[in-house]
Amino acid sequence: MTRATPHAPEPPRLPRRRIPGWLARYGSLPRPLYHLAAGQFLINLITSAQFLLLNLFLKSQGLEDPAIAALGSQRFVATLLLALPAGLWLRGKPLRKPLFIGSILFPCSALAALEAVRLGHLTVASGCFLFMGFASLLLSVASLPMALRLTPEDQSSEALSLLFATWAAASVCGGLLSGGLQAVGSITVGGTVWPLDEHATLLVLTLVAFLAPVFQFLLPDPVPEKPRSHQWFHVDRAEWPLLTRALVPTLCIATGAGLSIQFLNLFFNHVHGVGSKDYAWYGSANSVLVLIAGLMVPEVKRRLGWRGAILGVQGVAVLLLVVMGLTETVKAASWALPVAVACFILRQPLMSMAGPAISELTMSYVGERNRELVSACSGAIWSGAWWLAARTFQILRAHDFPYWMVFLTTAALYFAGTVAYLGLIRSVEEREAPVGEPA
Repeated sequence: MTRATPHAPEPPRLPRRRIPGWLARYGSLPRPLYHLAAGQFLINLITSAQFLLLNLFLKSQGLEDPAIAALGSQRFVATLLLALPAGLWLRGKPLRKPLFIGSILFPCSALAALEAVRLGHLTVASGCFLFMGFASLLLSVASLPMALRLTPEDQSSEALSLLFATWAAASVCGGLLSGGLQAVGSITVGGTVWPLDEHATLLVLTLVAFLAPVFQFLLPDPVPEKPRSHQWFHVDRAEWPLLTRALVPTLCIATGAGLSIQFLNLFFNHVHGVGSKDYAWYGSANSVLVLIAGLMVPEVKRRLGWRGAILGVQGVAVLLLVVMGLTETVKAASWALPVAVACFILRQPLMSMAGPAISELTMSYVGERNRELVSACSGAIWSGAWWLAARTFQILRAHDFPYWMVFLTTAALYFAGTVAYLGLIRSVEEREAPVGEPA
């Protein structure tokens, strides 16, 4: 009888690297949702580039702060005037055509506005900004309801987070391209020197966005239940308190953001002497964190609930905004700029992290029938608040009002909006709680 020889011990197997569960859930989203996200990403290339560089480009054309605020505010007028009719008209209707039309109009009007400013035709540019507002209205009213129509209810958090992440991804690309082009400085083609400045970056990203209609054309066109009323311009009397309660927090947040967030590049330029190239790099670092934080929103919501995903992260973001603004009072100190940049890079991911959770909360609160209407009203509030805030900023800066006081006003409005979301959270929690259990 022979003795079996013992086998040599096997080398330990290295554990396989697995994709985190919160990230793997995005792989099961419907393919049409990715078409919607791709189109929105291309449109957001223009929006993010304008957010980073438009004010600096206008300044390079000789415009002062009040004139910049006056011109930029024109894009919100069309949204303010037409949002409510558009939301009522699109309620319960197919949404692919509005998305397709908006994705054509937006890059066309953005390109026309850019060239009108470069050629000095500010009146024409003002009209182009109005058309941009109308195109943005179509896109903003239709995108979130379309995403929820395309996605099963249990994946709505991932769907909305993916759409919000397109803004961050577009900001990363825009910031890297802007910093890279301006680092090169200029190129020579056929004996002609082409400067790679703010105008060149805005032009390149605007031209790329002309691919967006291709993805919007590929979308299916699901239609929900028809509205109960045959009159499209109709809101039930019982729905007004519901809509008002859902939109009051948006009014506070939008007004605060319009007062300072759209002018952060001017704050860093005037207070800390940061140029467009450095600001683009800061914006890219900021956007990378926004992208990661945005994709983590569903997991944060599962672990911390509505309160942690909205109230907690927004509270920290407001504190960072206050610290960033107060660096103006000590701008001569060597540490003032690093602190301001750190607050800038960390604040936006936290504030943006609350965005998908807020959208899901609001859409859950108002129900399927009112999603297009609330989306339109939110767009009108953001546009109206940013238009009014831009005009207010114009007046304040014309009287040499310091930036830090503007930022404190924004923080107060943010705080009021954050507290107002608590009422919506309680209502949704009571509705979602099992029968017989407290919310």
